[in-house]
Amino acid sequence: MKKLNNILIIGIGNNTRRDDGLGWCFLDNLKKEGYNEVNLLCKYQLMVEDAELIAEFETVIFVDACKTVLKNGFEIERIYPAEHVAFSTHEIPPNQVLNLCENIYNKKPKAFIIKIQGYVWDIEIGLSEKATENLTKTISSFKLLTF
Repeated sequence: MKKLNNILIIGIGNNTRRDDGLGWCFLDNLKKEGYNEVNLLCKYQLMVEDAELIAEFETVIFVDACKTVLKNGFEIERIYPAEHVAFSTHEIPPNQVLNLCENIYNKKPKAFIIKIQGYVWDIEIGLSEKATENLTKTISSFKLLTF
């Protein structure tokens, strides 16, 4: 089993909406490769309560599908706490969860977001061919990184 020493990876999405399931598929691939499932979490969306969850880790990696055209089909970038938080009954972005974690729990995990370009968002299970290609490239690059 491959360890993720004090790293939490959160796959965000919905696998019943085609390419919106990229975050979950990323985690499924890591599980197949023997990564510790305790450090992998699928979520439909981030919520205020996730600030407490991420406070327990040194590093947090958010993985999500995006509609934006990305040069290589994916992008990995460091993110930081937002300056302000706007509460909603729905999802909040990762940088706002980081802000809450810092301000409520006095913890500031190192954070990254992995964006994977998707193309099809219909209600159906299964990634599009292009999204699958982007996922494969993303996983290959991820395995080369050290956090």
